[in-house]
Amino acid sequence: MLIIDFGSGNSCRNSLEEAQRMIDALANVDRQRKCIIKWQLFEKCGDNIPLQRSVFARAYTYAWEIYGYETTASVFDKPSLDFLMRFDIPFVKIANNEKYYPLIDMIREGMPIIKSVGSPEGFKDDCTFLCCVSEYPAIIKQYEKVFKKGQLKKGISDHTSDWELYLKYKPETYECHFCLENQDGPDSGTFARRPKQLMEIL
Repeated sequence: MLIIDFGSGNSCRNSLEEAQRMIDALANVDRQRKCIIKWQLFEKCGDNIPLQRSVFARAYTYAWEIYGYETTASVFDKPSLDFLMRFDIPFVKIANNEKYYPLIDMIREGMPIIKSVGSPEGFKDDCTFLCCVSEYPAIIKQYEKVFKKGQLKKGISDHTSDWELYLKYKPETYECHFCLENQDGPDSGTFARRPKQLMEIL
């Protein structure tokens, strides 16, 4: 499973047109539709720009109706979780932070959950796990210092700047950030894959 993180309102600046351009760019390189689009939903998260609910809803519809893409989100609070659960989604994503982990108990029974963890101690709950180093950018040695080979083969949330980590472990579930060439801000650093980069593994 390939999860493509479109970020919050940081990248698209809450412009539906910009969100659609991101979806178009992904579809242009992902000809076989291998990817799942994932946004980030929160009411407040530091200096990050919250993604407007209306932009998420319309981008969700555009991705599905035009390209057949499934869309979901990472959620950082209960109101965002409640909003996301109104949609037909493949899973709920929980970010690598213990303060978000209580949301797992609030997700309806039967809904798949993908949880990023920063240490082996986080491998609990009935979830799919992604090994995560929450530095931007990170390096492969940081992942290998914390996690075992078998854990990395199961799942990775990749904050490195190239494909070395992905190609070495070929995880069953893989997540990376994505942005357009002209985008900047917190979601668009060197850890975020541009369309031409993403094409290298699709």
